Amino acid sequence: MLLAPDASPRDGLLDVVIVSSQMHVYVSQTDRGEFLIGAEIEPYTTYSTRSTWTFVEQASANALELFPFLARQKIHRQWTGYCDMTPDYSPVMGLTGVDGFLLDSGWGTWGFKASPICGVTMAQLIATGKVPELIAPFTLDRFSTDTMVPEKGAAAVSH
Repeated sequence: MLLAPDASPRDGLLDVVIVSSQMHVYVSQTDRGEFLIGAEIEPYTTYSTRSTWTFVEQASANALELFPFLARQKIHRQWTGYCDMTPDYSPVMGLTGVDGFLLDSGWGTWGFKASPICGVTMAQLIATGKVPELIAPFTLDRFSTDTMVPEKGAAAVSH
């Protein structure tokens, strides 16, 4: 959900992403002064790109709990989409059984926050052919070897 800046844009007010895993919400600010609000997974299974009213209402309430000054802002646009989640709520990164085919997927709700280090570690893998220690637990074969990553709480959404 994107909130348009009011009559006095709040440029540069928020230069980090604020995440509350307890309230299942994150808030950041765009370069244009808009506030971007994200929340937990839409509770109703759908392939629609429109959120339900319940979802928008809850995300707004949680964002206002963190930032009451957003109360007078207008929703500029909102969207939702398919959330690709693995059984252990962790991404799949690294080599596959197909030569030259690497995976970096299944990030679900928190991939954009990890994108910088994903790029670094995947580039290391491509350059060296060796799986960096940081991404070793996230291999595709963990599902067939029953060595899933026990980090369900790290996704900061209620699953």
